Amino acid sequence: MNIEIQKLTPALAEDYARFFDTTPHNDSGNGDKCYCLSACNDNVYINGGKYWYPSPEERRLHAVQRVRDGDIQGYLAYCGGEIVGWCNANTKSDCQECMNSLRSRSGVPVEECRLGEKIKFVFCFAIAPKMQRMGVATKLLEYICQDAAKEGFDYVEAHSKNEFANISNAFRGYLAMYEKCGFSIHAEKDGKVVVKYNL
Repeated sequence: MNIEIQKLTPALAEDYARFFDTTPHNDSGNGDKCYCLSACNDNVYINGGKYWYPSPEERRLHAVQRVRDGDIQGYLAYCGGEIVGWCNANTKSDCQECMNSLRSRSGVPVEECRLGEKIKFVFCFAIAPKMQRMGVATKLLEYICQDAAKEGFDYVEAHSKNEFANISNAFRGYLAMYEKCGFSIHAEKDGKVVVKYNL
């Protein structure tokens, strides 16, 4: 199986959206497709504090624009010319609103960036159902670490859990995958962990 990784660019905005159009992200069955907007910033909380834009169509529209504006960043995994995976990965200092949201929602110990530090933050993964448990997320993570090293980042950071109830809740990535790729646990609280990979 040949997996090719590409960095998300504005030109791939529609391809990105089509992947989310057809890839389920939870077991609720209510059509709550995220398009990775919640990883972008807290501006997804509108309509009196209600989460999500009013409709999947509106979320899609905002996501495409945010990719074109460079607000949503990450990497796409292709197999046979088809997108089969996605990882949201951004510069930590550029997604501080995302960090604040993550801190308030998950309770994990989120550190502020230190002056002069350049940190690549891995927020989440989405893998096509037919490709799950086939190493796609691992290939994405390995590529991100290699790319971050080339771009002069100090380390890659991510948040995970000691265990997930099921695969649909594992969008932040399994701890075993991070450890396999050379990450180490930096902090832990109530079964939630911060992992880092020094470059």
